[in-house]
Amino acid sequence: MDIKFIWSGNDAKALVYYITDYVTNSTLAFHDMFALAQQGVKSIEQQRVTNSIDNAIEKSRKRVLRCYNMIASQQEVSGVQVASYLMNYDDHYTTHTFRNLFLISIENYLQAELRKARLQEKDIDEERLEDMTTPFDEEQEEDTKQTEEQFLLEPTQTKNGAKFVMVNTRLDYQHRSKDLTALCLYDFASHFHKKLIDKSDRRLIKNANGSEGERLDTEGTKMNERYTFESAHPQTSSHIVMKHTNPVVPVLAGPQMPRKEREETTERYSRALLTLFVPWRSVHDLCTLNQTWAEALEVQKPLISPASLKIIENIQLLHECKHDRDEHLRQVLVEAQSG
Repeated sequence: MDIKFIWSGNDAKALVYYITDYVTNSTLAFHDMFALAQQGVKSIEQQRVTNSIDNAIEKSRKRVLRCYNMIASQQEVSGVQVASYLMNYDDHYTTHTFRNLFLISIENYLQAELRKARLQEKDIDEERLEDMTTPFDEEQEEDTKQTEEQFLLEPTQTKNGAKFVMVNTRLDYQHRSKDLTALCLYDFASHFHKKLIDKSDRRLIKNANGSEGERLDTEGTKMNERYTFESAHPQTSSHIVMKHTNPVVPVLAGPQMPRKEREETTERYSRALLTLFVPWRSVHDLCTLNQTWAEALEVQKPLISPASLKIIENIQLLHECKHDRDEHLRQVLVEAQSG
């Protein structure tokens, strides 16, 4: 057993980040693993058969072993991980279920809507408008250009029959039931998911007189909470929102949320927190035309729940852990060079 004394809080945070970074490594890319496995198979096929009496089991064993050696030698992964991949074993075991949330694309939508509204407003001072539209920083701007809002093509039912519509998480959230108005985006992604309406759901909807944007009456049943979409949602006639039995953990995919104390990314940081943790249906619920995102965050802070504030603290703590890890690496390099 490897036991190490941790001298300070900074060392502890650095160690936490090392462990977190290790256990949250991305899964193996299928195309990379497949290409290496294919190389291993080809190398066997190109060799002359030295023992013609090898049976099918022995040939299969040699193929798997060759693929294993090829992948293990070319990738920075453990032998156990390679073997699990080849044998199609599970590669992760967690206490929670995770769901990707592409935050930056939703932020971009809100930013575009705010910019559009400001351009239509004649009473905004031009100098003030320029201050409010200052780019966050060059790196973030470049990331933003590469993360435009994405949509899925999904089926829905209309009076004229089935058709396909463009949908995404942002639309699901914006057009959620009026009974979920007080729910922020993070909690919506954590506690609810969209499902196709089945026979049981149709009975509930019928009993509710076909109401839209309301909670369905599931009292006396074992069914999870269900809500209809507002009429503006593209799938209001074919899908509903249902509560998870166990909440999932949203994973913020895309460019990382910046640190709180960085002045050059204050606007991006404020916009991200407002998007995630303050309830909204349009950008006007988050930021007025004459506000910066930072000013809007100060005004909206009382609407952020204690649970959300704890998540915000943890996001900042992760940044601090990364900073201490980087400092630790620099110290190791300096000591190695001076020695």
